[in-house]
Formats: sequence, structure tokens, C-alpha cells
Amino acid sequence: MADIREVLDNFGDMPILPDVVAKLTQLIASPRTTASDINEILSRDPSLTARILRLVNSSYYGFSRRITTITNAVVILGFNQVRNLALSAFIMDNFSVSKASGFDMKAFWRHSIGTALVAGHIAKGLRVKLEEDAFVCALLHDLGKSVMAMKAPEDMRAVLAVVEAERIVFHEAEKKTLDYDHATIGAALMERWNLPELMVEVARCHHDPESASEETRPLASVVNFADIIARSTLMGSAGDPFIPRLSPEVFERTGLNWPGVEAIMRRSALEYRESDLFFAT
Repeated sequence: MADIREVLDNFGDMPILPDVVAKLTQLIASPRTTASDINEILSRDPSLTARILRLVNSSYYGFSRRITTITNAVVILGFNQVRNLALSAFIMDNFSVSKASGFDMKAFWRHSIGTALVAGHIAKGLRVKLEEDAFVCALLHDLGKSVMAMKAPEDMRAVLAVVEAERIVFHEAEKKTLDYDHATIGAALMERWNLPELMVEVARCHHDPESASEETRPLASVVNFADIIARSTLMGSAGDPFIPRLSPEVFERTGLNWPGVEAIMRRSALEYRESDLFFAT
């Protein structure tokens, strides 16, 4: 495996985390931060504020009354969830062009959204509270693929050719084609942005939850299973049409039974119909 930081450097300039998101990350780390502090930061970006409120009022959250201010959103959702929505909006805005790589970026983000919706529902059923991190970690689990499509289109075309020729999943085709992979590239970029280590490790280990630390393994398992469910229900495309094998360890760790899986699939499919909200600016 190549030095991943060197590979990332060779890709050239990357989008820089905006001041609003970076400041939110700093504020969340302080126990003295208030909802008014978060509102003051987000008020500097009216477009981002409007987008967050649209997402908060979607069926995924299912609030009985409409939320009209960021302060209310912060009180109801919590600091981390609002930061995660802001981060998600930034990344989807800045990683949406594939530069003739042959990679369908719109279908890719639809898959990412579907995986995030499913992951949120899986996490709700766990005793360990993972829900607020599950959505954003699942949304960004394949960030490295969008980086490849934008910055290394020839590499992306080579991987997709192997996917088609050998009828194998994307990450297996990477192993046969490149000296790096999308999981480590995505994790390295998140690390460069100083995002929480939990997000970084889930991105790095989402295809192999057993390689994650004991603390991160439950969330990596949630994202891994959510990815498989999103693929099986045809939510967008992750770059190949195949469904990876679900390991017994991952299934057991999520605490689900098959009727529960089917219920999550039905609910997520309904919410997925609103996925255009994530693309609205």
C-alpha cells in the first residue's frame, strides 16, 4: 500500500473545510458552548442555514411541528447533529463533479444518502447511542470514491473496468488495480480536516469492521450493514451492482433480526424518496 498522505498530496488541491464547519467543530469541543453560539456561527451562511432547516424538517426526523430556527434545531437535535448536517451539506456541494471518470456521481450520492438513512435506523435500536454519528459516518463512508472520481479519473476508470470485466465489487477491484483504496483516501482527507477520529476510523474500516478499534467497531458494523442494505434495495450506486457478503459478526453486533431488517428497509425506502432535499441548494 502506498503512503496515503503522499497519494493525497499528489491529487492536488482539495476543498478546504469552510470556516463555519471548522468553527462548529471547535465549539462542540467546549462544554461552555450554547445553542446561541451555534446559531451565531451558522447565521454567517444563510444558504447553509436554510439547507439544514430543510433537512431537519424532512420525514427522516419526523417532528410533529415545523422547526424554523437553527436555535430550535440545536436544542432538539444537539450540537453534534447540527454540525454533521453542516458538514454533509459542504461535502455534497464540493464533491459532485466526476471529470469524465465514468463514475456516476449523482447515483453515488444517492447511494450514500440511502446508506445514511438505513444506518440511522439501525443505530436507533442499539443500546449504545450511535444514532447522531451513524447518519454522517454512513453518508461519508465512501468519500474516497468521490475524491478519486474528481482527482484521479484515470484510476477510477481503471477500477470500473475491472469491476465490469471480472464482476467483482469496487473495493476488490481496487486491490487488483491500485496501490491505494478509497477507504484510506477518504479517511486521510477527513483526518486532514481535523474531523473526529470516530468518523476517520469508520471511513477507513467500513469494509472490514473487525479491523476497527473496539470503541469504533459497533459503528463501523452499522455502516457496513447499512451499505449492504442500501445496495440490496437499489438505492443509487456505489460504483458496482453487486451485494457484498454480510458477516455473521456484523449481523450479531447490530442486534437485528430479519423482521427488523425488513422494517428498516421499508421505512428507509419511503424516506429515500425525499433524497432530492439533500441536493437542493
